Amino acid sequence: MAAAALVACADGSLTPAKRKAVAAILETMEPRGTVDPAAASNLFNSFANGIRSQPGLGRSAALRAVAAVAGDAEGAQRLLRICRAVSGAHGGVQSGAQDGPSARDSAVIEEIRAVLDVPAPKALDETFANRDGAPPGPFVITLGNEKGGTGKSTAAMHLAVALLKLGYKVGTIDLDGRQATLSRYLTNRRALAKTIHRDVPMPLHRRIERAEADRRQAAESEDKARFGEALVELADRQIVIVDTPGSDSYLSRLAHANADMLITPINDTLLDIDILAHIDPSKREVRAPSAYCQMVWKQNDRRRASGREPIDWIVMRNRLTHIDAHNKRAVADLLDQLAERLGFRLATGFGERVIFHELFLTGLTVLDLPDDRLRGWSNVSLSHARREIHDLLLAVGVPEMELARSIL
Repeated sequence: MAAAALVACADGSLTPAKRKAVAAILETMEPRGTVDPAAASNLFNSFANGIRSQPGLGRSAALRAVAAVAGDAEGAQRLLRICRAVSGAHGGVQSGAQDGPSARDSAVIEEIRAVLDVPAPKALDETFANRDGAPPGPFVITLGNEKGGTGKSTAAMHLAVALLKLGYKVGTIDLDGRQATLSRYLTNRRALAKTIHRDVPMPLHRRIERAEADRRQAAESEDKARFGEALVELADRQIVIVDTPGSDSYLSRLAHANADMLITPINDTLLDIDILAHIDPSKREVRAPSAYCQMVWKQNDRRRASGREPIDWIVMRNRLTHIDAHNKRAVADLLDQLAERLGFRLATGFGERVIFHELFLTGLTVLDLPDDRLRGWSNVSLSHARREIHDLLLAVGVPEMELARSIL
């Protein structure tokens, strides 16, 4: 309870969501007879009140209580799981939400880990930690692009739900902690499930915010630890889908370094091709690879040096218009040139459809809509949107026979 109080008060206030998380933890312990709920609740309140009223003395007292568990490996791991469960409750989200810890929560958890003398999980970063003798990890699909507004989060959500419906165990990681589009999409989905009293397929989700440390080295170390811990926590998933911010960051580079498959959505315009390569405006020819492309190549070089397979890079033409314009044909021609020169393969993404934008607020995807509940959307639009997801799954590598047996 001392550790739970430290995490619950990490952000300076004890929110109702974190109180509910602690209560939920006590409920899971009570049937096993492992704790007296009333005594534990009183103990939690005592530590929390001490931390809030006298932060220095209160935190010291709580950390001394935590230190009593040091040396008990099983007890220490159980305590850290409780800390992560408390830190996962944000705002009005119930403790069952799978959002990741805030920056302050993470710092407190690492402090508790140090007191318990439990080593931090090894991050899977550019050094590609040795996996010899360890069970194979999940297949990592990273949605990456250093430009915003290309539909990464929408593609990540629909891909995750599609794979869940096909029977895969799926995890998701949102590295865009500030915008948090994928995390909010999943929060909306959980809220809908609660409203309609019906389960909907949900991935195991982790949200990671950028480190707040002033020094670059410290911030990168913190980012690496959080990302590594998220991958460790999702190690039992078959597929992990990582949504990255629309800008260059250390977290984004980590996600690219650990991607078995990279999907780069781009809007179907000449302007967006600039994210891949610099184009001669008069000749419409490639002059040089972009900074983003060079970053992807660098990660591939590191993978090869470590003996790993190169990234399977897919560039997805997204937000396609339905008019055969000269600009559209020019984009297609340039991408064909770039695919051969830069080492990616092309896939057709989603059309520019209102349905993809409006479903965000409900947390639904086009795969959740039965044909008799279109709510104003046309059969044709829904059918085409589903076909686009079907084609993306084929590009990702889902066998045609597997799709034919599904509802997709």
